[in-house]
Amino acid sequence: MMKTAILLSATAMAVCEAATTVSVLDFGSSVRRTTATNPDTTVHGVSTFWGALHHNKIQTEGMTVVPDLFSRPEASVVVGIMGSGVDLDNMPTVNGLVNTENVAKGHLVLEGQKGKNLLHKIGPARKAEASDFVERCKHQLAHKKVSAVSVKVNSENAVDLDTQIAALIKELQGRNVVVHLVVEEGEGVARRRLSTRRLEDEQQNDEEEDEQDNNGNNNNNAYYGYGYYDADGDFITPYKTMFQIQYFNVVLWVSVGLAVSFFYGIFMTLDMPLEADTLLFGESAKMMGE
Repeated sequence: MMKTAILLSATAMAVCEAATTVSVLDFGSSVRRTTATNPDTTVHGVSTFWGALHHNKIQTEGMTVVPDLFSRPEASVVVGIMGSGVDLDNMPTVNGLVNTENVAKGHLVLEGQKGKNLLHKIGPARKAEASDFVERCKHQLAHKKVSAVSVKVNSENAVDLDTQIAALIKELQGRNVVVHLVVEEGEGVARRRLSTRRLEDEQQNDEEEDEQDNNGNNNNNAYYGYGYYDADGDFITPYKTMFQIQYFNVVLWVSVGLAVSFFYGIFMTLDMPLEADTLLFGESAKMMGE
């Protein structure tokens, strides 16, 4: 009984410590980074992002990335990097994609090993090896709008696969495609990285709150909601908050009412009969009599 309890506790701890990171690599201009700073989400949240990106469906609010309002990718591929050999310390390219935003447009983090669940949302994933990884991904991008590729990583092919991922990024430069890199990390590594990221997010949130208090300019309020900044520094939001909807309707119908009243008043004066002014004519008669 004691052994069973210890085994269940260890399994629960391993599940909680494991993590899955989705790095969104946008090689065109189809994805925008929002002002949200918390990358934590769920399988359903990631699925709604993919649906909004390719099928104009509604996306879960509060996510770190959103589709561009006017641009859609030609194709997308979801790449599942899973297996016991996933160690970011031995995969510098993947480590850079997961932990920095130099190439990745944004990150979505899920607790637990959710790679298979995410790939299942796309459909059957084509299995690939490190040797044919680049060609497999390019083939999927050329023949399908949305597809999935799965790679099982072990200690023998981890370094080679990392090199192939760097080659794929180089091959896709200049194309209007999106690669969703789904990385399942080991328990210990994931726990350390998630702890570090949460501390950085908390520090960043504190700095942003201080800056907003000093400037008195908070774009992430009830009016603006979540959004992103374009190349010109303008704040763009794809969502309509309840305040925006109410404000729009109040202004619209007040304007319509005023316009209708104005034109109705003009209409009523068009056929108004002109009658002589009794007072004016009376004074004129007196002056003529004198």
